[in-house]
Amino acid sequence: MRKDSQANAAISILDDFLDGKNLNSILFNWTKNNRYAGSSDRESIRNIVFDILRVKKTFTSVLEKEKQPINGRALVFLHSVFYALNLNDIFTGQKYGPKKLSIFEKEFSKISKENIKECFGVVDNIPDFLTAEFKRSLGRKFKNAMRLLEKRAPISIRVNPLKSDISSILECLSLEGIEGKKSKIVRYGIDIIGNPRRLTQIQAFKDGCFEVQDLHSQKIIEDLPLDEHTKVLDYCAGAGGKILSIACSLKGNGKFYIHDIDEKKLKEADLRAERAGVKFKRLEVEKLQNYRCSFDYIVADVPCSGSGAWRRNPQQKWRITPESLNEILTRQTVILDEVKDLLKKNGYIFYITCSLLKIENEELIENFLMDNKHFRLLNKKNITIDDSGDGFFCAVLQKKK
Repeated sequence: MRKDSQANAAISILDDFLDGKNLNSILFNWTKNNRYAGSSDRESIRNIVFDILRVKKTFTSVLEKEKQPINGRALVFLHSVFYALNLNDIFTGQKYGPKKLSIFEKEFSKISKENIKECFGVVDNIPDFLTAEFKRSLGRKFKNAMRLLEKRAPISIRVNPLKSDISSILECLSLEGIEGKKSKIVRYGIDIIGNPRRLTQIQAFKDGCFEVQDLHSQKIIEDLPLDEHTKVLDYCAGAGGKILSIACSLKGNGKFYIHDIDEKKLKEADLRAERAGVKFKRLEVEKLQNYRCSFDYIVADVPCSGSGAWRRNPQQKWRITPESLNEILTRQTVILDEVKDLLKKNGYIFYITCSLLKIENEELIENFLMDNKHFRLLNKKNITIDDSGDGFFCAVLQKKK
């Protein structure tokens, strides 16, 4: 596909997103209906859409100031100007490309060349209702976090020590044309520098020798006080990323259980476990009460705002509302109440979020401890979003004798 065709596809996708449709569904349907598009074309289109959504507020502020309609074309136009792309290659007016530039677009692009900073300004690309909460939670780190959320997230992998090692995987990546370097912050991590699109296509991935996983997500697990030959439950397992990391770090020595309300995600967790050479046992809702006082460790990687990982999933920050955030906070509290009785005496709950907000992190844990005197806080950690990885919070809670 030519650049103008890719831009036209991005315009269509963004129009559907602005109409309130789910971005993942839009991308799936677009791919299904445009099978001629190769993987590199799909990646390019996705990058355009995601780059725009990361800074959507910046672009919509410009459009509101200029009294222009907010639609897919306007966003793609501002994206092209912002990144100094050749507008004549994009707005061609040809069959599969966007229409040629309007009078306003020509004038704006000319002015922006002279002073792009003045044209776009500095806007914090988060929902208005959360600005005060972000500032309260991040303090002096607020401005830096805002700029990081506008960028693409780094790509990294976690080597599976049950099947391979760092040196072997680095050599394998190099032979596959993928550039990587050993992480300095985690034991089994590799930073991917170039050609990440091929990661899940190579045989080493299919053989379970590594998983794609954020370095800070790896760091959270690596720092947990875990012992081998214990019973571990991942209560909000999703696709199994955290429990896989735990099982591999314990060399498979333990009993590992997963639970989640999403059946599709659990099927993915089963596939990943088989690939990695790890065994999980699923816990169904109706059987949970049979496991009271059963587990040494419970991972509660709870649903959250996802604000520490919004650069990976930028649609999430534009869909969250005060009402949905309150529902999330309630669900987090409920999950802690659900898991506390499944824990052995002296056992540990690892409460984890990928949120930057105190109301989901420290303050929620404080409220839990006030209501549950038989628990104590052993440790808590904030890992700030940076160029290495996403933002995370972890609290280690121990059940007293």
